[in-house]
Amino acid sequence: MEQIRNAEIHKYLLDILKKIDEFCRVEGIRYSLAYGTLIGAVRHKGFIPWDDDIDLLMPRPDFERFTKEFKDESGRYACLFQTDGKDVSFQHIFAKVHDSWTVIEGQKNCRFGLFVDIFPVDGKPEDIETQKWMERKLTHYAHRLNICGTRFNPFNFHQPLLASIEAHLKGPKHFIKAAQELMFKYPYGSCKKAGAVSMTRNGTREVFDRELFEHYTTLEFEGCRFQAFEDWKCFLVQQYGDYMQLPPEKDRRNHGIAAYRIK
Repeated sequence: MEQIRNAEIHKYLLDILKKIDEFCRVEGIRYSLAYGTLIGAVRHKGFIPWDDDIDLLMPRPDFERFTKEFKDESGRYACLFQTDGKDVSFQHIFAKVHDSWTVIEGQKNCRFGLFVDIFPVDGKPEDIETQKWMERKLTHYAHRLNICGTRFNPFNFHQPLLASIEAHLKGPKHFIKAAQELMFKYPYGSCKKAGAVSMTRNGTREVFDRELFEHYTTLEFEGCRFQAFEDWKCFLVQQYGDYMQLPPEKDRRNHGIAAYRIK
């Protein structure tokens, strides 16, 4: 296998995004650039220079259609959603579209190539205290699922030992079921509030008026145009505050992906 240079990873990710966009345009599926990818589109007209991933959000009805129907005639790109196979595996509450001609090093319970993450947007309760409780629970489940995809290591100080033991004992199916019971409790189409699940933090920064996820425009990204929330500024301000301000150099880190070509 030949290692893919860091400078090439952006091209691979952009090709996956183009394939997703092509499919969504044909099928009428809504999505939006999100998180650092959306900041990149607004602030840099493309990738944040030190970033090495792409994140999308999809309203639950569109997410369900996409994960069931996405196909690539060449067979190169595939959607992984609660996939547990011999050669490829990814079990979580969100989906990945990955490049099957590549592989990422260092995975155990999860096996896939370079990818774009797609997060579903579900309904949320209107009561603030209920929101806070629900987001704490969902972030807990998401954190345990993140641990499930790693090797058990009692000396990994980034994963508290008790959390790691719980995750590896109960396994991903337990936490997926628990998370989805909450996620599906508030149907997207009948709620005034909606949002995704925070993968890394508690709080209500993921909770928005559902109207945000109903109206779309396009933004330039690496010389192409892709879907984004019409009110993208509302999303970025709530998530990041002054999103146009560059972070300190010490915080400009990527995910350290080591990827290889297998075809």
